[in-house]
Amino acid sequence: MFELLFSLSSIGIVVWLLMIVLPTWRVTRVLADLKIFPIFLSILYIVGIITVIFMNGIGFMQYFSSSTGVIQLLSEPNFALLVWIHLLCFDLFVGHSIYQENLEYRYIPLPLQSIILFLTLM
Repeated sequence: MFELLFSLSSIGIVVWLLMIVLPTWRVTRVLADLKIFPIFLSILYIVGIITVIFMNGIGFMQYFSSSTGVIQLLSEPNFALLVWIHLLCFDLFVGHSIYQENLEYRYIPLPLQSIILFLTLM
């Protein structure tokens, strides 16, 4: 289940490439305006969290209070994949916000925007 979510989440790289390489292309702007990719990744993350809760209950949250607990959680492959989806979702949300706001207000030139988006992705 989690590997499928992980595989589906890899489609997010498409919007990253579009925002970085073709920021003014009409397709890029339409996809950004529709917010399809951030919503899609958010749905994948929600499905993953609900699955974790159904499988383990909410007891896993107790591990967040210590570094040892977080390491223990991340050592479980399914949970590590879910955390990766969370990071992809968050990064895309931030990158998407940078992209849309800069296209609207032109704070910085587009080549600099592309560099900032690439660094956000990394």
